[in-house]
Amino acid sequence: MEWSEWQPIYLGIARKLNLNIDSDRKATALITTLLMKTDPSSLLTRLESTIKSRVVVVCGAGPSLERNLNEAIRSPNLTDAIYVAADGAASAFLELDRTCDVLVTDLDGDNDDLKRMINRGALPIVHAHGDNIDRVEQFVPTIKETLGSTQVEPTNRAFLWGGFTDGDRACYIVLSYAPRRLVLAGMDFGTVVGRWSKPNRDSHYQADRRKRTKLEIARQLITSLLVRTNVPYNYMT
Repeated sequence: MEWSEWQPIYLGIARKLNLNIDSDRKATALITTLLMKTDPSSLLTRLESTIKSRVVVVCGAGPSLERNLNEAIRSPNLTDAIYVAADGAASAFLELDRTCDVLVTDLDGDNDDLKRMINRGALPIVHAHGDNIDRVEQFVPTIKETLGSTQVEPTNRAFLWGGFTDGDRACYIVLSYAPRRLVLAGMDFGTVVGRWSKPNRDSHYQADRRKRTKLEIARQLITSLLVRTNVPYNYMT
């Protein structure tokens, strides 16, 4: 995703949510510094080879995730699928003793579960923005390697794939690398948030106004992205 293409979309989101653009840039500078000693080229190659020409299941952390995951695991059409977990969805995988292949996270989920998933071999992509600077500073140095992600101007360590929430960003990332087919699981855009989205939640919970706005932004971004792609896709319900 070129910044010139993403910029008007991002600025529209920033206006709608009253985001601090300077803080997003500060977060990008931070993760760039933290990853400066890590050459991302091998991880980018690994990411592309993991996704290219494969059936990819992108998993959001919506209330339908557990049902969708169980269905996907049993499906003969998804036996060799690649699984991408959006942030807290990693916890649902662990509950089923499953491992995802790629983890896209802004560190809102259970950080212990995120580390467990990375230690099991998932390729992490950590997103930096103005509201998670402290978490990025604490988390990134504790893992061996990761790709960095941004929603403002990219750097040589913080890449811009597009997307705003973890779920739609995961879709942007996957569709950058020519999968054979895209399957969307746990992608609920209603008023209820999946219990895996935040640590220490025992049950699904009602979205507040800001969260509902973010879910609507995610729905719009995914919808417009899928319209522009030639990759076959389907939503699990």
